[in-house]
Amino acid sequence: MKRRALVILSLGTLFALSLPASVSAQTDWPQKPITLVVPYPPGGVNDAVARGYANKLASELGKPILIDNRAGAGTTVASNYVARAPADGYTIYAGGTSLVINPTLTGQVQYDPNKSFELVSLMSFTPFILHVNTAFPARNMNELIAHVKANPGRFNIASSGIGATNHLIAEMLKQEADIDMTHVPYKGGVQAGQDVASGQAQMMFSASLEAKPILATGKTRAVAITSAVRSPAFPDIPTMVESTGKKDFIVTFWQGMVVPAGTPQPIVEKLQKAIAKVAADPEIIEQFKSQGVEIRASSQAEFKEFMNREEVRWVKLIKSRNIKPE
Repeated sequence: MKRRALVILSLGTLFALSLPASVSAQTDWPQKPITLVVPYPPGGVNDAVARGYANKLASELGKPILIDNRAGAGTTVASNYVARAPADGYTIYAGGTSLVINPTLTGQVQYDPNKSFELVSLMSFTPFILHVNTAFPARNMNELIAHVKANPGRFNIASSGIGATNHLIAEMLKQEADIDMTHVPYKGGVQAGQDVASGQAQMMFSASLEAKPILATGKTRAVAITSAVRSPAFPDIPTMVESTGKKDFIVTFWQGMVVPAGTPQPIVEKLQKAIAKVAADPEIIEQFKSQGVEIRASSQAEFKEFMNREEVRWVKLIKSRNIKPE
């Protein structure tokens, strides 16, 4: 009996020693700093929310979260980079709508949005505020549409780039209202908003976090917001649905955490739980609430379902409007 027990013990020891190191690494993750890739320059809504999460996640996971701003090619530079990164949990990505837009928009990405990433959790939802330079006479949507129709091709509508969510909303507006405006793409929402304030462009859909400081200068005026209901942060701004009667104008800039495909499920689950804790933290909720940003986590399945709906919606618009990259 003693010999049999010794044999069993020895076999168990040999089995444990033969386990790949990756199994141990999965249970002990993280063992070193984690890189959070952000596909935009510092200063915008994506960067602000990502940094807010990073600070809290570092405490939850016990390791530093290093921000890597990899802007370029409408977020494709960052998306391609993460898709090729080691699937070990040390490269995570604050992705968004562009993940499902760019494969159709450019046709030249090096990733498949449905195969190259593991979806971890949604992170935030930010509505857009349509604001105009104060020299522009319209004060509501009816006046704006009427004024643009009376002056076809005369006015510019800025965006943070071709294929950016605020560009797509502008195309929706042009299509639904049958109006003619010139789209002017920038390399980021902050610079575009500044040019609306200076009068170089007449209007723009800006993420609420980016619109708020510009509106505070008094150089632009809010016309409508793309949230489903009026935002508590901007109670005096009517929704696009109120203003147009069209439910398609419920649009948010969403962010979600993804990792390279093949990342072990124990790591994905641990990261998802940490994100859920951060999203429930009253401090981070309040930090962004005044700027109209809703901090909210999700399950992996909920994220997948949401992203599928977004892909169908925006691919249809890109094709119907024949939107092409520069």
